[in-house]
Amino acid sequence: MAQVRLLDKYLRRYTQLSERELSHQLQTNLWFTPVLYIFNSFILLAIAFTADYKLKIGEKMWSIFSVNYDLTQALVSTLTAATLTLTTFTFNLILVVFTTFSGQFSPRILKNFIASKATQRILGIFTASFFYMLFSFLFLNKRFTEQFFTVPLMAVILASVSMGTFIFFINHAVAWLQVNKMTNEMKKESLAIVDGSLQKEIEPYRVKDTGPVKNLVEDLVKSPGNQIKSNKAGYIQLIDFAEIMEEAQKDDIVIELKHAIGDYVFNTTPILTYWKRQGQTIDEYKYLAFFSFGKRQTEVQDIEFSINKLVEVAIRSVGNFDPKTAQNAIYQLGELLTYISCVANFDPYLVDPNGQLRVILQEKEFSHYLYNGLGYIRHYSENNVVVGIEILKVLDMIARSANPRDYEAIWDFAVYTAQGFEKDFLFGLDYEKFNSALYDIAVSTKHEGDYEHLREKAGSQ
Repeated sequence: MAQVRLLDKYLRRYTQLSERELSHQLQTNLWFTPVLYIFNSFILLAIAFTADYKLKIGEKMWSIFSVNYDLTQALVSTLTAATLTLTTFTFNLILVVFTTFSGQFSPRILKNFIASKATQRILGIFTASFFYMLFSFLFLNKRFTEQFFTVPLMAVILASVSMGTFIFFINHAVAWLQVNKMTNEMKKESLAIVDGSLQKEIEPYRVKDTGPVKNLVEDLVKSPGNQIKSNKAGYIQLIDFAEIMEEAQKDDIVIELKHAIGDYVFNTTPILTYWKRQGQTIDEYKYLAFFSFGKRQTEVQDIEFSINKLVEVAIRSVGNFDPKTAQNAIYQLGELLTYISCVANFDPYLVDPNGQLRVILQEKEFSHYLYNGLGYIRHYSENNVVVGIEILKVLDMIARSANPRDYEAIWDFAVYTAQGFEKDFLFGLDYEKFNSALYDIAVSTKHEGDYEHLREKAGSQ
């Protein structure tokens, strides 16, 4: 009974997930794809035994292709043990990769390796091959036929494919252990989240003219509004913006979200405030259904969590005296931040198709993402001037492609970075490279005058 209740609880948890959450859970679980492959192996098994038992293919083939019962049994039993051995080696190799990732980089990177389609398909091939061999050995029976063809042929083919897959998996694991491959995959994941969370889900509702909306918001915040508290504790994993906008339009209310995706809330934390017409009745519970809470952060909508993976790689690399890895992670972060600057609209106001204000988001400027990306690296790199120079170079590259709206944030961050390293120059070359990188940023962000003022102030000291 206890096992049944546990299974029921497990299945109920999956049935309560939204379509997007379910898709993410299945992609990041190691069992789903192998189960599909095992199911296909049973179909293949049924076809093979039908061909040999019912259609008597083995007896109709030339004697050179026909395999007797004893040889088929010996072949399948040998391949069963061999496939199990390959599968065991593969799982051991996965554990080695997990240990390496956790120790040198970040335990949060493990999901990227698990979610890789190559990893899941490789395990699917191994497990499917093993189950085919095992059940073939179980169902072999001399009473139905003395000669086989399809069963041993499929066993040999699956064993050959498994051997080739094992070689491919070694290459796949080695490639993933290379930092360039790993950081590039994380960058792609982050870019996909930006496209999904910022572009497709929120951008269609962004207000075009913020002037009138700001005046309305100023009038709204003068009244206390009505608060809705979270009914669960945990991280905010998902927010269904489309449904919130639709229901807010139906109820003719304005909602202010008090927390963003990735924030941790208690079950008594006010999660949103809404303003309604006098005497209007609102079903508050339905709005809580548009929030998904969990015990951990996920990458589905959380841009910052995805960015933090690259940040952790850079910080760990600095601590392990691996400047090239840190440099690679910093440049991948730079490309991601540039993309955010180019495509994102940071206005926090969302309006319905009629142009009426419906949702006020937590306001996050480009400086917020810039600090979360490069600020932590700057802090943990301490006295590492080389890392500081790389950060300035990346800032210059961002400035050359970024939206002019974000020039001020980039320049301010560059000054903040430079001032933190002023006391750490050991050689004149450090000073020269640092100032050269800072001057390039000043030119890109059109702050040449501020740069000269900063040099004069530093010279006077």
